[in-house]
Amino acid sequence: MVKKILVPTDGSEYSRRAMATAIQYAKVLNSEIELFHVISEHPALKEYFPLSEEQVTGIENKVFGATLEGLETEPIQISKKIVTGYPAIKILNEAAQGVDLVIMGSRGHRPIKGALLGSVTLRVISAATCPVMVVK
Repeated sequence: MVKKILVPTDGSEYSRRAMATAIQYAKVLNSEIELFHVISEHPALKEYFPLSEEQVTGIENKVFGATLEGLETEPIQISKKIVTGYPAIKILNEAAQGVDLVIMGSRGHRPIKGALLGSVTLRVISAATCPVMVVK
């Protein structure tokens, strides 16, 4: 049974497609969705240049807004969470917290052009303890 679906997002079109797929599955399976964003931040820089609450809120609004724009989410329960750190590790940690399925895009906003799968997606697929669906 799939009660909780994790959808990591970076606000890209690939993430938006993953969210659209997650919505379809959630409606059929009566699941909740957690929309999850990781602000990629190097630990050393975080100490010297921490993001303000206002900056985090701005990022959150932009990324989640781009991901949800134009999608019909009713009656699905959607929670949103934003954290800082290394994306693959944070996604894997979150997936280990009672997530039944991860649905994510095949590529995102990382600078590796031409790759069939993004580096974060590959790391999540290889180490996740729950099923991972990759959406093109």
